[in-house]
Amino acid sequence: MNRSTFWATLTTAALAIAAFATLGTQAPDTATANSSGDPAASAARSAAPASQARQWPTLRTGSQGSAVTALQQLLTAHGHSLTTDGSFGSLTAAAVQAFQTEQHLQADGVVGPDTWNALVTTLRTGSQGDAVTALQQLLTARGHSLTADGAFGGRTAAAVHAFQKNQGLQADGVAGPATWKALVTAPTGARPDTGQTAQPGPAGYTLKFTKNQKHPMYSTLALVHNGKAVKSYRANSGMGSKDTCLSNEGWLPNGTYKVKGHETNRGGWNYNPNVQIQGYAIQLENKTCTPAPGQKPVERTDMFIHSEMLADGTQAIDVPLKEDDFWRWDADFDYKSNGCIKLKPTDLKDLFSRLDQAGWPKNLTLQVG
Repeated sequence: MNRSTFWATLTTAALAIAAFATLGTQAPDTATANSSGDPAASAARSAAPASQARQWPTLRTGSQGSAVTALQQLLTAHGHSLTTDGSFGSLTAAAVQAFQTEQHLQADGVVGPDTWNALVTTLRTGSQGDAVTALQQLLTARGHSLTADGAFGGRTAAAVHAFQKNQGLQADGVAGPATWKALVTAPTGARPDTGQTAQPGPAGYTLKFTKNQKHPMYSTLALVHNGKAVKSYRANSGMGSKDTCLSNEGWLPNGTYKVKGHETNRGGWNYNPNVQIQGYAIQLENKTCTPAPGQKPVERTDMFIHSEMLADGTQAIDVPLKEDDFWRWDADFDYKSNGCIKLKPTDLKDLFSRLDQAGWPKNLTLQVG
């Protein structure tokens, strides 16, 4: 073999070795697997969890659906109280911009990956609040029926575990960023592991009180029809304490309340000193609050949705030099209430008017969360 033939042969061999090495290191879900038609490789690709490929949805003004509802609950959990109606309107856009500013993000009102990652928080057994309510609503929309009470208990943990297992995630019952992303992007309707159809939201009219953790006197009471808020009012519960077991001073405990009745002239006659809550009032059932382990349960009683007014629905006279006139709405500090839910007189009358038109539905309930 002459020298030129030797070098040509050596070059050809080197190219062949390089080509073989390249093919040997190629990922199985690209050219090699596709060209070979290897069924094992195809099955491996099919078995990869769909959640790994999911991206956070981009939400902006005009967006609608369960992802917007989750967004609104999470914003509420961060102190930007919103009605969770699943519709991305101007109030939601403003809350998004305010939150983005707080987090030093681009305040464009558009919810992308950075905003989602700042919004979601890791939840586990024992967690409470609006973020838990959002989690429970998303799980219910994905076929795991839960009461959205804002308390992460055993049933919620079991639902998270089942959802994670179905999605190919680490099934530890802890809702972290990957679980949130899968919940927000998963389709609604049928439950994947059973094929059963998820139960629809509550039909008819309900009342929903949403607590604002950072600014309690900017909480909201919404009138909800067939799962969608038709009117929302600024409201508050308690005298400033967030202790739900503090009678006459704390927030109402989370949960569902039956509406026992309603009156438009509670007290019977004006300036009745024996009746503290007068005029328009909606009475709620009693609720037992369980404090810290080892402490006795506390029964919360005498709870109403009310305002400050006289028995006939009018306002008391303005007493000169008196900052807070009893039975008269004076200022924002009047939102404080002895454990009840309090609205402005005009808002309470508007609520009564809407429920009058609806015929005061039987089995009307209040959801507190």
